Amino acid sequence: MTRFAWGVVLAVMSVGVLGLDIATGPLIIFPIVFVIPVGLAAWYLGRGAGLGFALFLVVGRLAIAMTVDAVGTPFWAAIVNAIIRLTVLIVVLELVVRAKHQRKLGERVDILESFLPICAFCKRIRDDEGAWQALDVYMAKKSSTQFSHGFCEACAREHYGEFFPDGDDTLTEREKNREQRS
Repeated sequence: MTRFAWGVVLAVMSVGVLGLDIATGPLIIFPIVFVIPVGLAAWYLGRGAGLGFALFLVVGRLAIAMTVDAVGTPFWAAIVNAIIRLTVLIVVLELVVRAKHQRKLGERVDILESFLPICAFCKRIRDDEGAWQALDVYMAKKSSTQFSHGFCEACAREHYGEFFPDGDDTLTEREKNREQRS
């Protein structure tokens, strides 16, 4: 959903929360439902929107307390309740914002941990302790991958050239590419 759509949904939800508060009267109160639009606003729209919805709900509830519930409720009690509600909603708002921040940090750490520091020359990999290990040793420790060792034609010619016939100077494509890079 877009930010605008979230704003509309949460505004309708907030009006619904205040409507439920009016419908149930002064004897039945659902303070937990005030947290839902504030928490969702903080998660999807940010701290500012969450604070805006918290203020809207607290002011709306204060207006209900001063008008609909005015019989038997002293003014000071309505103000104290509004301050308590606002404080609780701000605490919830901050917890949601921090939880979202922690989640984003966790995602970034997962991405960074997926990178392997590898030597550009010998292709050894640096492990978590900072030691450099051969690729096959590192992979064997980190996964169930097993390696079988062999060598390609180019390396065979480079390291064991004496075992190839003298007249066999044909280069494979890989050898040609290796020579061009050197």
